[in-house]
Amino acid sequence: MSKITNLVIDSFQAFLVKDAYFTDKEEYPIIPKKMVSCTIPKKIMPFEKAINYSGDLSDTFICTYSPDKNFERIRRHPKKYISFFKRTAGIIGFDYSIHSDMPMVKQKAQINDNLSLTYYYGNQGIPIIPNLRCGDDELLDEFLDAIPKHHLIAIGTHGFIKYKYQQYEWYCFLEKTLPKLQPSGIVVYGSLPGHLFDIFKKKYTFFYYVPWINANRKERQNDNKSCF
Repeated sequence: MSKITNLVIDSFQAFLVKDAYFTDKEEYPIIPKKMVSCTIPKKIMPFEKAINYSGDLSDTFICTYSPDKNFERIRRHPKKYISFFKRTAGIIGFDYSIHSDMPMVKQKAQINDNLSLTYYYGNQGIPIIPNLRCGDDELLDEFLDAIPKHHLIAIGTHGFIKYKYQQYEWYCFLEKTLPKLQPSGIVVYGSLPGHLFDIFKKKYTFFYYVPWINANRKERQNDNKSCF
């Protein structure tokens, strides 16, 4: 007699965290050390630019430091983009928006999606660099429990560090995260301007990358100059 099995359709994408270990309370998937890239990126390109790029991406990490609408399709159809990401050098962990004034349940959901997708592609053999994006301070400790210590991490400051209050927010964030993670290096998509961050620069190694939009603008200006 054949055994009848009732299969539940995985509409909630449990496959994203297959074989994962989880944090204690919220059960965020923990990023294993073996998934994290041991080398810093040569180049970083936003997903919405890279997905239409026909050239070689084997030396380029893909980031999602842009409005959520530009990469929402990854969350909806993650399996569809495995082959694309395997053409690249790796992925900077996902960066779906998290704001401290969001309802707490939404912040947790966004954190979970960022970690789950990062874990999923790392589990496909694609090198990743965990991205640090958290909301309310209350959620920070458990979020950091999902990030491996003594390895590369990434932050995206572009568009969020122009004003003094934003710089102070980043200072407070780094003051809480870096001592706990003790990273081997910090990939910065953007900058850390001024002397406020000197205390961190003396203790940790930072690698800075000009945001794609700024680099493109400079190239266009140079091209224009060369015409005269």
